[in-house]
Amino acid sequence: MCQYGSWLSAFGLQARVPMGASHAIGHVLGGTCDVPHYFCTAVMMPSVLRYNKPVTGRAQELLAEAMRAQNADASDTFAAFVDRLGLPRRLAEVGVTEDKFGLIAKNAMLSIFTRSNPQPIRDPDDVVTILKLAA
Repeated sequence: MCQYGSWLSAFGLQARVPMGASHAIGHVLGGTCDVPHYFCTAVMMPSVLRYNKPVTGRAQELLAEAMRAQNADASDTFAAFVDRLGLPRRLAEVGVTEDKFGLIAKNAMLSIFTRSNPQPIRDPDDVVTILKLAA
């Protein structure tokens, strides 16, 4: 029954919910840098929110409100939430150093999720920009 519930919760995600840079980079962090998947959102989402803010400002306001932080920055609110959970917040905390950013960026460009990011990611340098925000 649990497996069926899990399937129902994810069925159709690919077609209905475009995942973006956090998911794309998270997959690469796992496969390239051995970062456990459950740490990837904690580490990357605040930086991805910062990168995407120019095009997702209103949605980010709603996110901050939903997290009971009206008039706060969604990336800071999410980072504080991660901190309260005791999860890592920086790439360095999961063993990812700046010398790996080029390879991570190159591999992330191969992901369909990179292409569905709200703020366009045109080349590996854009991914490196996000990674530096999470360093």
